[in-house]
Amino acid sequence: MYIKIDAYGECIQKYGEELCGDQVKIIRNPSGVTAILADGLGGGTKASLLTSFTAKIMETMCKSGVPIGQAADMIVEFQPETGEQDSAHKVPFTLIQIPFNGMMHVEQFETPDVILLRRGKPVPMHVSCRGLRGKTLRSGVMSIKQADTVIAVGSGMLSVGAKRNLKNGWRLETLSAYMQNAYHPRASAEHLVRLLLNAGNSLSFGKPEKDLSAMVFRLGT
Repeated sequence: MYIKIDAYGECIQKYGEELCGDQVKIIRNPSGVTAILADGLGGGTKASLLTSFTAKIMETMCKSGVPIGQAADMIVEFQPETGEQDSAHKVPFTLIQIPFNGMMHVEQFETPDVILLRRGKPVPMHVSCRGLRGKTLRSGVMSIKQADTVIAVGSGMLSVGAKRNLKNGWRLETLSAYMQNAYHPRASAEHLVRLLLNAGNSLSFGKPEKDLSAMVFRLGT
């Protein structure tokens, strides 16, 4: 079965910063779509440079046909060792690849878990972990279907709302519930991303204390 893939990603920079530390890049080719969300810690110019560089490396490798598991390993190899004082150079990331045959592959390093909704209802994803240079990468491979929605966010989205009586900010399950309520079979990936980021920005009173980022895949036939 040939699956249509609608993918979109966007970021909002931390309040007071000119550049966004998070980066989202979407790569389309004849076999499918790959999306990269690089999560800049701390925000600002330095984070923006690091995530832009990371996203570009991933894009180059994916366009060259490097398997995303191998690409994820190579990016982690370049990152500081656990416990180094230079840990500010660390770039968490989510890498999602969906070919037109519908077999999704996810690679994550220190970013919030990917959410999969099937006709608006959450579906658990089997994830395996592997260690590399003292770090842990999470991987998942799963068959996806028509009308599935795949959602990935940067860590900043889980801190919004802390000043609105949400003591610990949004949790991943709260964000998932919000997107379940927003489900509509004809909603585009762009619409869902903008809805999610607008909610995060609103919960931050329009002054987010961290970069906000989100990317969404919507599957059709």
